[in-house]
Amino acid sequence: MKPLLALLSLAAIIGTAAPAYADASDDQFLAALTASGVTYQDPGKVIAAAKWVCQSLNQGTQMADVVRTVQAENAGLHQENAAKFTALAASAYCPNKLPPPAAAPAPAATPANNG
Repeated sequence: MKPLLALLSLAAIIGTAAPAYADASDDQFLAALTASGVTYQDPGKVIAAAKWVCQSLNQGTQMADVVRTVQAENAGLHQENAAKFTALAASAYCPNKLPPPAAAPAPAATPANNG
């Protein structure tokens, strides 16, 4: 998979400095990102970009538009990885912005054998 670039552009959009330390949510996000196969160079910038995702969602930006911005700001990042990054960011920092999980289909009824 293509690596998630340094997110320099998103970090500039955010206008915040990279955190000096990571908290438990940050550690969990970075672990989930690594487990998903999305790679990155600078954990601080990736965390800042993830928090920008939630800032955008909290301001009413649609998830698909956030994914497009993440992809546009990171040349070489495929839409699939941009979507993974955005979903993992929302899961870690603003889970209330994720759509509810699809309901599992009801089990098929089996006819009773009376005989």
